[in-house]
Amino acid sequence: MTVNRRLFFNQNCNLCLLHPQTRAGLCHRCLADMPRIAPACHRCALPLEGTDGLICGRCQKRPPPFDHTFAAFAYRFPLSQLIPLIKYQGQTGHLGWLADSLACALQDYTGALPQVLIPIPLAPSRLRRRGYNQAALLAGRLGRQLGIPTDLHNLAKPRETAHQMELKGEARRRNLRGAFNWHDPAYDHVALIDDVMTTGTTVSEISRLLKKSGIRRVDIWVLARTPSPGEH
Repeated sequence: MTVNRRLFFNQNCNLCLLHPQTRAGLCHRCLADMPRIAPACHRCALPLEGTDGLICGRCQKRPPPFDHTFAAFAYRFPLSQLIPLIKYQGQTGHLGWLADSLACALQDYTGALPQVLIPIPLAPSRLRRRGYNQAALLAGRLGRQLGIPTDLHNLAKPRETAHQMELKGEARRRNLRGAFNWHDPAYDHVALIDDVMTTGTTVSEISRLLKKSGIRRVDIWVLARTPSPGEH
């Protein structure tokens, strides 16, 4: 049997579809053009402006309940077009190379790795309508790449809430208050996995819950961070 080696080697870039892939499914040019936040606050991953430190002024004044945030990219083009396609139009094939890109970015991460990756859950009704949880798919691929187990069962969101994007300020916090359940496995250090971090309200609510259960450290790993001030 003759095998077409082009099916397995020298595949083209997932973005431009023109040049050969070199790393994480992208060509050198597209990888270099991916939007990044640098330098970024180690705590919330927002851009550091007017400071020589590692923690932004907002996090120094009002530390969030999570300990560290790692965002591979800024939420600008092409992420601002790709992620809605993944979440709302079923184009989950993009999650493979995006997870690989996040794994590659984490190669430069010098902190301690978590014991387990925990995807942000969807409420059962929303999961049924969508058919998949993009955060769980992302965490599974990322965990296989990094050799870190994924916990898909102990963090749950039993009730549906309004879309956070429709709310502001205190309404976001009220919307998520008590929306998550945690079943208390004995972890010391975990990383929450999601596609985008916007204001940080969701991961803050979950981080408080996990810290209350005795987990010492909660990190946030996301594909993209909206590079504008929000609320913890």
